[in-house]
This record gives sequence, structure tokens and C-alpha cells, in this order.
Amino acid sequence: MTQKEFDKIKTNLSHLSHEIMEGKRPEYTNESLDVLQNFKNTAEKLNISPLKVWSVFFDKQLQSIFTHTCNASLKKSETIESRFCDVINYCYLGYALFLERDNEKKNN
Repeated sequence: MTQKEFDKIKTNLSHLSHEIMEGKRPEYTNESLDVLQNFKNTAEKLNISPLKVWSVFFDKQLQSIFTHTCNASLKKSETIESRFCDVINYCYLGYALFLERDNEKKNN
């Protein structure tokens, strides 16, 4: 694969991951202005931290990719492209949760 081909893939995944995040945000946040609300709501219900919730959700995405790595003929409920986009988005969300947690610790 050439650098040009790879750059095109990166650009496409970046664009698609942004579209996916924007499209899913109202549902996952229940239209809250807090983009991390989904993790916080689930954390409160389960009495665990939002980062632990994020870890479980992130792992689900990775497990799907790993499953398809081992079995190329397995039927896909979502495209592999969308799975990778979700992983990219979960990286952003996870990083934001870490930053928020660290900022809260500094302020307390």
C-alpha cells in the first residue's frame, strides 16, 4: 500500500468517524449538552465509574474486530469500517473522560 493510498484511508475513516459520532450523539446523550452523559448515566445505574463503563463499551468494539480477525467469513452486523470508526470515537471519548476525571481531582 502506498502512502497516498494509506492517507486516503485515514481521511475517509476520519470523516466517517466524525459523521458517526455526530449522528449517534443525540441518542447516546439523551440530547444532553454533556457528550459523556451516556457513560455517566450507566455508571450511576451500576454504581461504577464512567471510565469503567467506557472500558466495557470500548472492549465490545475491540472484541468484534478481533472476532472478525479470526474468522473472515463471519457475517457482519456492521461493516468493519464502522467498527474501526467506533474505536476511533471511543478513543476520543475515553480520553475526554480521563481529562475530566483528572480535572475534577485537581479541583477537589
